[in-house]
Amino acid sequence: MSEVVPQMPPRVPKGGNAFTRWVGRTVLRLLGWRVTGNLPDEPRFIAIAAPHTSNWDWAVAMAALLALGIRINYMIKDSAFVWPLSLVLRATGGIPTNRAAPAGMVEDVAERLLDTPEIIMVITPEGTRRRVERWKTGFLRIAALAQLPVVQVSWHYPGKLIHLGPVAELSGDLDTDIAAIRAYYRQFTGRNPENQSP
Repeated sequence: MSEVVPQMPPRVPKGGNAFTRWVGRTVLRLLGWRVTGNLPDEPRFIAIAAPHTSNWDWAVAMAALLALGIRINYMIKDSAFVWPLSLVLRATGGIPTNRAAPAGMVEDVAERLLDTPEIIMVITPEGTRRRVERWKTGFLRIAALAQLPVVQVSWHYPGKLIHLGPVAELSGDLDTDIAAIRAYYRQFTGRNPENQSP
């Protein structure tokens, strides 16, 4: 039986154990999903994940992370942190954020990342599961301030595929970079295409 996930490079932050990797791979096989591509051999980077159109994205991603044996953090609205869901969110790397008070959040996150020797920060650039005309550029500003590469991770529901990579080639111009990243993601289809950004 072919493997459902690639082998991770040695410097990527690791998490879990042999049992949790088996659980993740078993869930992916049962659901018919697989992971292709790879992550850079780096201990610190931002991973953007798109197209984000459904709550199922989180469930599939968690199975993939267990299967890969990697450790991540991700930002999620603070209103989701209600018991008992909050226990699961924190255990899987969730960090509550206040969307009603975004001022200073980019600088706060960047400072935290600068002081962390090993971290994969996962961000959904749409910022919501609903269709939006503009993607948020906060992840690009965080990457610049924290001196981190940006890895593009994709859900593709027609092929039941999560694709890791490539690293985005950034110019430093926010408009140019966000346009190039959005163009890359047009080849992938989310669970609810009607919610997918153009």
